Formats: sequence, structure tokens, C-alpha cells
Amino acid sequence: MKKLLLLGFIFGFYTPVNAEQYPIHKFTCPKTGGECNEEERAVVKLVNDKYWKMLSDRIKENKHYKYPWYFVYKDSRECKYTVGAKEDMPTHVVNMEWIEVDICKKTSKLLYRDGRYR
Repeated sequence: MKKLLLLGFIFGFYTPVNAEQYPIHKFTCPKTGGECNEEERAVVKLVNDKYWKMLSDRIKENKHYKYPWYFVYKDSRECKYTVGAKEDMPTHVVNMEWIEVDICKKTSKLLYRDGRYR
């Protein structure tokens, strides 16, 4: 009985150990005082799913925080958001990319610094 119980614990803990860790990131919604609603969280997930590897590879040498920090801004148009992907440094925050997101169509596009699409 004890061996069966021990075997159950071993196989029970084995699966989560091999599971892929969810990407660690920070996000904030400045226009609402830092708290993001459910739709804004969906925007962050959409951006994170598409651009996580590119953004985290760019800042992997950062000793302070090695993951992107997303700033989510609601546009005046329905379903449209702009996300600033930033790098958190000890004394300041550096902008890496601006991303336009249409949450209704579930699309996202990187923007040039002048606001045009890449």
C-alpha cells in the first residue's frame, strides 16, 4: 500500500516538472490607474503569444528584469489598442516596440516609430 501511494506521488509530481513555464512579464494600463480589465488582459496575451520570443531575446542580457513590460493604451476606435513593449531598467524604462492590436479581429502589427506599419 505504501509503495502504491509513493508511486502515485512520484507520477503526480512528474508531469508539472516537465511542463513549459508560462512566460513571465509585467503589464500595466496607465489610463485606468494601472489596473487592467479582462479585455486589456486579452490584448496582452495576444501580444505575448506573438512577440514573446523576439522581445525576450532582445533583453535577455538585462540583469535587472529579463522580460518585457507591456503598457496597454485603449484607442478611441472600438476594438483597437496600442501596446508599448518596454524594457525595465534599474533607473528607467526603455521603449522597445509599439504594437497595434485589434482585439475583435485578434490581429497585431508592429509599428515604425512614425506610426506606420512594418
